[in-house]
Amino acid sequence: MRLLELHVDFIEYEPVGKEAKLAEDAEKRLFRFEDALVMLVSVEPEDEDAEAEEAVKDATEHMKSLKINRLVIYPFAHLSNNLARPEHALEILKTLERKARETGVEVHRAPFGWNKALRLSIKGHPLAERSRAFAKEKREKKEQTSPAPRKEYYILDTDGKIYPASTYPLDRAPQEFRILVEREALGMESRREQTAEPEYIRILRRYGIDWEEMSDLGHMRYGPEGAVIYDLVAAYAEQVARETGLPVYSVKGTNMFSLENRAIREHAGLFGQRMYRVEVDGRSYVMRYAACFQQFALAKDWVISYKHLPFGEFEVADSYRLEQSGELVLGFRVRRMNMPDFHIFCRDLEEAKQVFKRIHGKIYEEIEKLGRDYVSLYNLTSKSFFEENRDFFMELVKRERKPVLLSFYPEGSGYYWVLNIEYHIIDRMNRPREIGTVQMDIGNAERFGITYVDKEGQRRYPVILHTAIIGTIERWIYAVLDTALRKNPPELPTWLSPTQVRIIPLSQDFVERAVKLAERLNKLMIRADVDDRDESLDKKVREAEVSWIPYIVTLGRRELEKKTLSVRVRRERRVVEMKPRELIKRLKEETRGYPAKPMPLPTLVSIRPLYSTGK
Repeated sequence: MRLLELHVDFIEYEPVGKEAKLAEDAEKRLFRFEDALVMLVSVEPEDEDAEAEEAVKDATEHMKSLKINRLVIYPFAHLSNNLARPEHALEILKTLERKARETGVEVHRAPFGWNKALRLSIKGHPLAERSRAFAKEKREKKEQTSPAPRKEYYILDTDGKIYPASTYPLDRAPQEFRILVEREALGMESRREQTAEPEYIRILRRYGIDWEEMSDLGHMRYGPEGAVIYDLVAAYAEQVARETGLPVYSVKGTNMFSLENRAIREHAGLFGQRMYRVEVDGRSYVMRYAACFQQFALAKDWVISYKHLPFGEFEVADSYRLEQSGELVLGFRVRRMNMPDFHIFCRDLEEAKQVFKRIHGKIYEEIEKLGRDYVSLYNLTSKSFFEENRDFFMELVKRERKPVLLSFYPEGSGYYWVLNIEYHIIDRMNRPREIGTVQMDIGNAERFGITYVDKEGQRRYPVILHTAIIGTIERWIYAVLDTALRKNPPELPTWLSPTQVRIIPLSQDFVERAVKLAERLNKLMIRADVDDRDESLDKKVREAEVSWIPYIVTLGRRELEKKTLSVRVRRERRVVEMKPRELIKRLKEETRGYPAKPMPLPTLVSIRPLYSTGK
């Protein structure tokens, strides 16, 4: 924002003609104000309410030194060659006017969008003319140097008692919860030092999942096998959302939103500095860091009745967060993530609490399917909300069956949510790793103009729950791999294995029959291939084992004569003789209730290119 401030004997202006579609209503007459500070204003694309507030504070202090109490705000596009869009400029000018009135000075604002005849007389003293500039970048640098607000940590036990985190007897707590408290509340590092590259990264790379070196840091790529894992998890995330029993509307949209829109700008301001910003044609945009912007932009245009609530919007949203380069971890902390975002719109707080409990239970149900458990951090922005809803919190803790860590932000922190639960696993390196999340939002419906009509015909703002039930795609895969590596032998769930059945013909004479069997399995959406290479049986079996293929079938003369298959079952670490229909039945039972995808590679191993990263 650029301003020229003039202490005048008088200013006269007369609206002559409209020059913009957004021109305000105005009388075509002469306006005159005497002994005033005239603020000529050029609004720029990144200007926010904070810049307007700073400009008003600066101007009113100047007015006190001049001993005047009259301010004239005058739109003036000639102070900058980087102007905001008209709707944004008008919005900021109105904010200037409102903020100035709140200080008690007399305020007049010239109409926006008009050609105006202008005449003024500037006083001759040294302080009568001054130029000012207020930039978001400068304000943000100042904010970065300010100390972060301190959070207070407490522990809510299963009996309802609350303890300061520093005084809680951790020796009686479950080990995984103790690790969470030590790391998050007490600032203690993991007990196990990381001395080598984590094994899960080697597994990711085996499936062709790695950093994309031709992009920015923190952006991942997926080879054919990694891509099928990604697609299966994405499909599963939507399936899990629908299993909540709520109406779910799948949507899609853009990942780039204008910072000249007030709702986007305010939301982005609360998110902080971890945003990708894009300049296009002199305009400022933000890359979405979750699906909120697109889903809210859609919901504000819907005609919603109380009869439609609660319902959810769902999208696997490519989301961008400018994480610190030194904190990036392949498959866990990334800059471009894929968020299965599920926003649930509820009539009021009471309905939101009931749905929240349902989501809380579903989040636990999903991690328990992996044979794992969560330890939880409850972030709160209001102690009064916690005290007024103790019964609700105790119901959540009852499902947890263990203590929870509470983190209270300072009152008045300005967040749009009152409760945000982070669900952590403790990984093989004894580190808390946030996977699932759910949040109760009481501010964004009003910010984005999302309303519904209640029974009395009145417009109301819904309460919105934000959740990623299984976390981001990347983090769910991380949880699956961390779980797999705890097993002997390590294994992916069968439904998630890129190749579910590897068929190894004992000689070239049996390749054709092996291919027919693979085709039969693939038609049933069982991912099967044939290792027809001219290699030894031991090598083929060993490579299939290294690839964690759950079923390895050897096919030779004996199997054809007996019409059976010799099946090496990875989980059982033994070879089982079974008929093809028995293998099919077993695979269908293991994958029942999960998404299916076709084989991502050619059936014959011999014709595949080498697509490994080689790392």
